[in-house]
Amino acid sequence: MKKGIYTSLLLATLSFGGVTVISNHTQPAPVEAKSVLKKTFKVGKTATYKGVSLKVNSFQYVEPEEYDSVDEGKHFIVANVTIKNKSRKSYDYNPYDFKLNVNGNNTDFDAYPDAVDNLLEAGTLDKGGSVTGNLAGEIKIGAPNPKLKMSVSYLDNSKNITFTLK
Repeated sequence: MKKGIYTSLLLATLSFGGVTVISNHTQPAPVEAKSVLKKTFKVGKTATYKGVSLKVNSFQYVEPEEYDSVDEGKHFIVANVTIKNKSRKSYDYNPYDFKLNVNGNNTDFDAYPDAVDNLLEAGTLDKGGSVTGNLAGEIKIGAPNPKLKMSVSYLDNSKNITFTLK
């Protein structure tokens, strides 16, 4: 009789222990595709990191017009980008999140050519929102392999989504 009671208690303990372990077990958090930060994307492709998608739709070189102020030996490069917020919370964006990279030198897309409309300004995207606009920067004529970099972390400038502008 005692043996039966002990066996029942042991089985009950093991069963409840198993349930407890299962009920306290949490699924691991989904791993973000950090490879997005290591990859370089082409114009027309979409890169997504932590629910925010970036697509460089097109780019072009624009010659300065009469009233444009541009350094000697430079012209403008204009990238048309789309940012989509697929995350669950709002996303703040700013043109200063983007850098023009030429030979490892990062400069701001902070030019305002007269011939370019719809320049991207700072704003906030609600869940499901998107914005499309142009980023303009000065670039040396004939500069090889320009890239557009979008910083995805306010705390770490090395976390970027990168696009080649070819």
